[in-house]
Amino acid sequence: MNEQNKLISLLKGPDNYAHQSGKEMADILNQGKRKRHKSMLKTADIHISTVMEIFDEEQSVRIVKTWLCVYQLPLAPWRLKNFEQFRERFSNFVLQNSDSLRSY
Repeated sequence: MNEQNKLISLLKGPDNYAHQSGKEMADILNQGKRKRHKSMLKTADIHISTVMEIFDEEQSVRIVKTWLCVYQLPLAPWRLKNFEQFRERFSNFVLQNSDSLRSY
């Protein structure tokens, strides 16, 4: 996603960003074999960083849940550079609201 598309997607709101970034990562997975996972994880790190900077707790968690549930992205926490920071910041929110959190 280029910078202009990213900005437009962010301005349209978290639900739009969740689906646009999810589609982008899903498209990456449909490319070559070994490079696709590395490239997708690199892109996921960038998107997770963006999500944590811009959106609030609920929106951030719902975006990542959309990636996992709707797009079924294989996000391996041990291979993501920003996952530990995401976990530290949002784990209490997820645990307290696990039964009411929805994806976009």
